[in-house]
Amino acid sequence: MFSEVRQAILPLALRNLKRRGDLERAGLLIESLAKHWRDSKPLRLLIVSPARDAYLLRSELPRFSRIDVDVRSESDFFPAFSRFYMMTGWYRQQMVKLHVPAMLGFKGYLTLDSDVCCVGDFDATTFVEDGRALSRWEPKRYHDWWKSAAEIVGTSFDIKQHGLSVTPNILHGDLAAQAIRYFSKDGGDALTSLSLWVLRKIGQVPWTEYSLYTCVAEREGNLLDYHVHWDPCYFSDTQLFSEHTCVWGADDFERLVKLPNGTDPGGKFIIVQSHARIPLEQVRDYCLSFAG
Repeated sequence: MFSEVRQAILPLALRNLKRRGDLERAGLLIESLAKHWRDSKPLRLLIVSPARDAYLLRSELPRFSRIDVDVRSESDFFPAFSRFYMMTGWYRQQMVKLHVPAMLGFKGYLTLDSDVCCVGDFDATTFVEDGRALSRWEPKRYHDWWKSAAEIVGTSFDIKQHGLSVTPNILHGDLAAQAIRYFSKDGGDALTSLSLWVLRKIGQVPWTEYSLYTCVAEREGNLLDYHVHWDPCYFSDTQLFSEHTCVWGADDFERLVKLPNGTDPGGKFIIVQSHARIPLEQVRDYCLSFAG
């Protein structure tokens, strides 16, 4: 099961009109990880990007001895004629977070986006308890994608149950591979099967990587072999994510930026939405102001 978490994955596509902004936010994420990673060995961060972006990311992203950054092209993991390239960017990122760790044989790994910042100290065992991960959960009643994912996987939907929440989170390569295998069970391509569901539900969110991962593991009966049950996770002293110090809009930032330096953020990671349009240097000052 889980013995440590010292790998992370970041899907990253630089948008044509804002390439520099995306690049700088990814650089801030790496800087924040370097500040707070407290293990004797480096954290291995795999960045998967479209081929057009790979060279720029390799040459421009900051380097720190604590963080081993490896930039790989999507084409290293998905063949040229894969339906992966027909998916929208959001679904492509979701498949990267499942398919690539499964393909590379990852064990425990951290999922990241460029809007995420690290604000608390952690090491390879911080989120591991008795061989299982202290991951993020959410009530299934919060989002329609849980009912839809249950339909896709063929499991029952229980509004009282909880599933693994969105990025950042901690997954295991065994269960990611299990999810991919499930959608390839008839000898077909998992991406082809899933892309058909996207087309069937245009205008909706039929699934997330976490809902597929959760529902397949529930079907197989091994989800809680790898992840600590949601009840103790919600009340654990160790929290992967802090909701109350995230920045979702300009109003949030105006309020939160007044917190004194050294404030306990309440979790190891937060999100500062790029759509809030906060200047990056102000985001950096905010994210690096918290106590470790």
